[in-house]
Amino acid sequence: MKKIKLLSAISLCTAMVVSAPGFAVEALSPAQRAEVQQLVGSYLKENPEVVIEAIQAWREQQEAVEAAVLKETIGELMAESQNTQSPVWGNPNGDVTVVEFFDYNCPYCKQVFPSVKKLIADDGNIKVIMKELPVLGVNSEYAAKAALAAQKQGKYEQFHAQMMNKGSRLSQKGVEAAAKQVGLDLEQLKRDMESKEVQLELERTSLWAQRLGVNGTPAFVIGEELIPGAIDGQRMKQFVELARKQQ
Repeated sequence: MKKIKLLSAISLCTAMVVSAPGFAVEALSPAQRAEVQQLVGSYLKENPEVVIEAIQAWREQQEAVEAAVLKETIGELMAESQNTQSPVWGNPNGDVTVVEFFDYNCPYCKQVFPSVKKLIADDGNIKVIMKELPVLGVNSEYAAKAALAAQKQGKYEQFHAQMMNKGSRLSQKGVEAAAKQVGLDLEQLKRDMESKEVQLELERTSLWAQRLGVNGTPAFVIGEELIPGAIDGQRMKQFVELARKQQ
Protein backbone atom coordinates (compact mmCIF):
# COMPACT_ATOMS: atom_id res chain seq x y z
CA MET A 1 0.00 0.00 0.00
CA LYS A 2 2.82 2.38 0.89
CA LYS A 3 4.56 1.59 -2.40
CA ILE A 4 1.36 2.48 -4.27
CA LYS A 5 1.16 5.74 -2.33
CA LEU A 6 4.77 6.52 -3.20
CA LEU A 7 4.17 5.88 -6.89
CA SER A 8 1.06 8.03 -6.72
CA ALA A 9 3.03 10.81 -5.09
CA ILE A 10 5.74 10.64 -7.74
CA SER A 11 3.12 10.57 -10.50
CA LEU A 12 1.46 13.60 -8.97
CA CYS A 13 4.77 15.42 -8.81
CA THR A 14 5.48 14.57 -12.44
CA ALA A 15 2.03 15.71 -13.54
CA MET A 16 2.48 19.00 -11.74
CA VAL A 17 5.82 19.58 -13.42
CA VAL A 18 4.62 18.53 -16.88
CA SER A 19 1.64 20.88 -16.66
CA ALA A 20 3.80 23.76 -15.55
CA PRO A 21 4.20 26.62 -18.06
CA GLY A 22 7.33 26.36 -20.17
CA PHE A 23 7.93 22.65 -19.40
CA ALA A 24 10.44 20.98 -21.75
CA VAL A 25 10.19 17.22 -22.22
CA GLU A 26 13.94 16.92 -22.65
CA ALA A 27 14.87 18.12 -19.15
CA LEU A 28 13.55 19.59 -15.94
CA SER A 29 14.65 23.01 -14.88
CA PRO A 30 16.58 23.32 -11.62
CA ALA A 31 13.46 24.70 -9.94
CA GLN A 32 11.31 21.83 -11.21
CA ARG A 33 13.86 19.25 -10.09
CA ALA A 34 14.00 20.87 -6.68
CA GLU A 35 10.20 20.75 -6.46
CA VAL A 36 10.09 17.03 -7.30
CA GLN A 37 12.91 16.26 -4.89
CA GLN A 38 11.21 18.19 -2.12
CA LEU A 39 7.85 16.45 -2.61
CA VAL A 40 9.37 12.96 -2.82
CA GLY A 41 11.77 13.70 0.04
CA SER A 42 8.93 14.87 2.25
CA TYR A 43 6.92 11.74 1.49
CA LEU A 44 9.85 9.45 2.32
CA LYS A 45 10.54 11.27 5.58
CA GLU A 46 6.93 10.78 6.59
CA ASN A 47 6.93 7.13 5.43
CA PRO A 48 10.49 5.76 5.92
CA GLU A 49 9.21 2.17 5.90
CA VAL A 50 8.66 2.53 2.15
CA VAL A 51 12.43 2.76 1.65
CA ILE A 52 13.02 -0.33 3.78
CA GLU A 53 10.36 -2.26 1.86
CA ALA A 54 11.87 -1.19 -1.45
CA ILE A 55 15.36 -2.29 -0.37
CA GLN A 56 14.01 -5.64 0.84
CA ALA A 57 12.16 -6.17 -2.43
CA TRP A 58 15.31 -5.33 -4.39
CA ARG A 59 17.38 -7.75 -2.32
CA GLU A 60 14.83 -10.52 -2.82
CA GLN A 61 14.87 -9.88 -6.55
CA GLN A 62 18.69 -9.98 -6.64
CA GLU A 63 18.77 -13.19 -4.60
CA ALA A 64 16.26 -14.80 -6.97
CA VAL A 65 18.39 -13.85 -9.98
CA GLU A 66 21.57 -15.17 -8.31
CA ALA A 67 19.82 -18.43 -7.36
CA ALA A 68 18.65 -18.92 -10.94
CA VAL A 69 22.15 -18.31 -12.31
CA LEU A 70 23.65 -20.71 -9.76
CA LYS A 71 21.13 -23.42 -10.61
CA GLU A 72 21.92 -23.06 -14.30
CA THR A 73 25.67 -23.21 -13.62
CA ILE A 74 25.28 -26.34 -11.48
CA GLY A 75 23.27 -27.92 -14.29
CA GLU A 76 26.07 -27.19 -16.75
CA LEU A 77 28.67 -28.61 -14.35
CA MET A 78 26.67 -31.80 -13.89
CA ALA A 79 26.18 -32.15 -17.64
CA GLU A 80 29.93 -31.83 -18.18
CA SER A 81 30.54 -34.40 -15.45
CA GLN A 82 29.12 -37.12 -17.68
CA ASN A 83 32.29 -36.89 -19.78
CA THR A 84 34.66 -35.43 -17.23
CA GLN A 85 38.44 -35.53 -17.49
CA SER A 86 38.66 -35.08 -13.72
CA PRO A 87 39.49 -38.03 -11.47
CA VAL A 88 36.47 -40.07 -10.42
CA TRP A 89 36.14 -41.86 -7.09
CA GLY A 90 33.41 -44.35 -6.31
CA ASN A 91 30.99 -45.76 -8.87
CA PRO A 92 31.62 -44.23 -12.35
CA ASN A 93 28.00 -45.11 -13.23
CA GLY A 94 26.49 -43.96 -9.93
CA ASP A 95 23.00 -42.50 -9.95
CA VAL A 96 24.09 -39.49 -7.85
CA THR A 97 27.04 -37.29 -8.74
CA VAL A 98 29.01 -35.48 -6.05
CA VAL A 99 31.59 -32.87 -7.03
CA GLU A 100 34.19 -32.01 -4.39
CA PHE A 101 36.51 -29.00 -4.57
CA PHE A 102 39.48 -29.47 -2.25
CA ASP A 103 43.06 -28.55 -1.38
CA TYR A 104 45.55 -31.06 0.03
CA ASN A 105 46.74 -28.53 2.61
CA CYS A 106 43.24 -27.60 3.76
CA PRO A 107 42.64 -28.99 7.28
CA TYR A 108 38.87 -29.03 6.74
CA CYS A 109 39.30 -31.07 3.55
CA LYS A 110 41.32 -33.59 5.54
CA GLN A 111 38.60 -33.54 8.20
CA VAL A 112 35.83 -34.50 5.76
CA PHE A 113 37.91 -37.07 3.85
CA PRO A 114 36.87 -40.03 6.08
CA SER A 115 33.20 -39.05 5.68
CA VAL A 116 33.48 -38.94 1.89
CA LYS A 117 35.27 -42.29 1.87
CA LYS A 118 32.63 -43.87 4.12
CA LEU A 119 29.78 -42.43 2.06
CA ILE A 120 31.20 -44.02 -1.09
CA ALA A 121 31.71 -47.38 0.63
CA ASP A 122 28.31 -47.47 2.34
CA ASP A 123 26.21 -46.29 -0.60
CA GLY A 124 27.91 -48.00 -3.52
CA ASN A 125 26.03 -45.95 -6.11
CA ILE A 126 27.73 -42.56 -5.86
CA LYS A 127 30.06 -40.99 -8.40
CA VAL A 128 32.46 -38.50 -6.81
CA ILE A 129 34.26 -36.13 -9.16
CA MET A 130 37.46 -34.81 -7.65
CA LYS A 131 38.20 -31.16 -8.39
CA GLU A 132 41.70 -30.10 -7.42
CA LEU A 133 41.47 -26.47 -6.26
CA PRO A 134 44.86 -25.47 -4.80
CA VAL A 135 44.06 -22.17 -3.06
CA LEU A 136 46.65 -22.35 -0.29
CA GLY A 137 49.88 -21.64 -2.14
CA VAL A 138 52.59 -23.21 -4.24
CA ASN A 139 52.85 -26.42 -2.21
CA SER A 140 49.14 -27.02 -2.67
CA GLU A 141 49.52 -26.48 -6.42
CA TYR A 142 52.44 -28.92 -6.48
CA ALA A 143 50.33 -31.54 -4.69
CA ALA A 144 47.40 -30.99 -7.06
CA LYS A 145 49.60 -31.39 -10.13
CA ALA A 146 51.16 -34.53 -8.67
CA ALA A 147 47.76 -36.05 -7.92
CA LEU A 148 46.47 -35.39 -11.44
CA ALA A 149 49.68 -36.78 -12.93
CA ALA A 150 49.26 -39.94 -10.82
CA GLN A 151 46.22 -40.80 -12.96
CA LYS A 152 48.57 -41.77 -15.79
CA GLN A 153 50.07 -44.43 -13.54
CA GLY A 154 46.65 -45.61 -12.33
CA LYS A 155 47.29 -44.60 -8.72
CA TYR A 156 45.23 -41.45 -8.22
CA GLU A 157 42.96 -42.89 -5.52
CA GLN A 158 45.82 -44.34 -3.45
CA PHE A 159 47.89 -41.19 -3.78
CA HIS A 160 44.92 -38.96 -2.91
CA ALA A 161 44.26 -40.97 0.24
CA GLN A 162 47.93 -40.95 1.21
CA MET A 163 48.11 -37.15 1.03
CA MET A 164 44.74 -36.60 2.72
CA ASN A 165 45.82 -38.81 5.61
CA LYS A 166 48.88 -36.65 6.27
CA GLY A 167 48.17 -34.69 9.43
CA SER A 168 50.56 -31.85 8.68
CA ARG A 169 50.80 -29.46 5.75
CA LEU A 170 52.46 -30.97 2.71
CA SER A 171 55.70 -29.58 1.37
CA GLN A 172 57.02 -30.58 -2.04
CA LYS A 173 59.24 -33.14 -0.33
CA GLY A 174 56.22 -34.44 1.55
CA VAL A 175 54.31 -34.88 -1.71
CA GLU A 176 57.22 -36.78 -3.24
CA ALA A 177 57.52 -38.98 -0.15
CA ALA A 178 53.81 -39.83 -0.39
CA ALA A 179 54.28 -40.65 -4.08
CA LYS A 180 57.03 -43.12 -3.28
CA GLN A 181 54.95 -44.69 -0.53
CA VAL A 182 52.20 -45.65 -2.99
CA GLY A 183 54.66 -46.93 -5.59
CA LEU A 184 54.61 -44.09 -8.10
CA ASP A 185 57.50 -43.62 -10.51
CA LEU A 186 58.69 -40.23 -9.30
CA GLU A 187 60.55 -39.22 -12.45
CA GLN A 188 57.58 -40.02 -14.67
CA LEU A 189 55.31 -38.25 -12.21
CA LYS A 190 57.36 -35.05 -12.42
CA ARG A 191 57.28 -35.13 -16.22
CA ASP A 192 53.53 -35.70 -16.29
CA MET A 193 52.98 -32.88 -13.78
CA GLU A 194 54.11 -30.41 -16.44
CA SER A 195 51.82 -31.81 -19.13
CA LYS A 196 49.26 -29.68 -20.93
CA GLU A 197 46.46 -31.99 -19.72
CA VAL A 198 47.27 -31.33 -16.07
CA GLN A 199 47.42 -27.57 -16.59
CA LEU A 200 44.14 -27.52 -18.50
CA GLU A 201 42.40 -29.52 -15.78
CA LEU A 202 43.51 -27.06 -13.11
CA GLU A 203 42.37 -24.14 -15.27
CA ARG A 204 38.96 -25.74 -15.88
CA THR A 205 38.49 -26.37 -12.18
CA SER A 206 39.47 -22.79 -11.32
CA LEU A 207 36.95 -21.49 -13.86
CA TRP A 208 34.17 -23.68 -12.46
CA ALA A 209 34.98 -22.49 -8.94
CA GLN A 210 34.74 -18.86 -10.08
CA ARG A 211 31.41 -19.42 -11.81
CA LEU A 212 29.98 -21.15 -8.74
CA GLY A 213 31.35 -18.55 -6.35
CA VAL A 214 33.58 -21.10 -4.62
CA ASN A 215 36.57 -19.29 -3.14
CA GLY A 216 37.53 -21.71 -0.40
CA THR A 217 37.72 -25.41 0.33
CA PRO A 218 36.12 -27.79 0.81
CA ALA A 219 33.00 -27.21 -1.25
CA PHE A 220 30.56 -29.79 -2.56
CA VAL A 221 27.98 -29.90 -5.31
CA ILE A 222 25.49 -32.70 -4.68
CA GLY A 223 22.64 -32.96 -7.13
CA GLU A 224 21.29 -29.43 -7.49
CA GLU A 225 22.81 -28.10 -4.27
CA LEU A 226 26.04 -26.17 -3.64
CA ILE A 227 27.37 -26.79 -0.13
CA PRO A 228 30.34 -24.63 0.89
CA GLY A 229 32.47 -25.72 3.82
CA ALA A 230 32.95 -28.93 5.75
CA ILE A 231 29.90 -31.10 6.45
CA ASP A 232 29.64 -34.36 8.37
CA GLY A 233 28.70 -37.75 6.97
CA GLN A 234 25.07 -37.51 8.04
CA ARG A 235 24.57 -34.23 6.20
CA MET A 236 26.21 -35.72 3.12
CA LYS A 237 23.73 -38.60 3.19
CA GLN A 238 20.84 -36.16 3.49
CA PHE A 239 21.99 -34.23 0.44
CA VAL A 240 22.45 -37.48 -1.51
CA GLU A 241 18.90 -38.55 -0.59
CA LEU A 242 17.61 -35.14 -1.68
CA ALA A 243 19.46 -35.46 -4.99
CA ARG A 244 17.80 -38.83 -5.63
CA LYS A 245 14.37 -37.34 -4.95
CA GLN A 246 15.09 -34.48 -7.35
CA GLN A 247 15.88 -36.83 -10.25
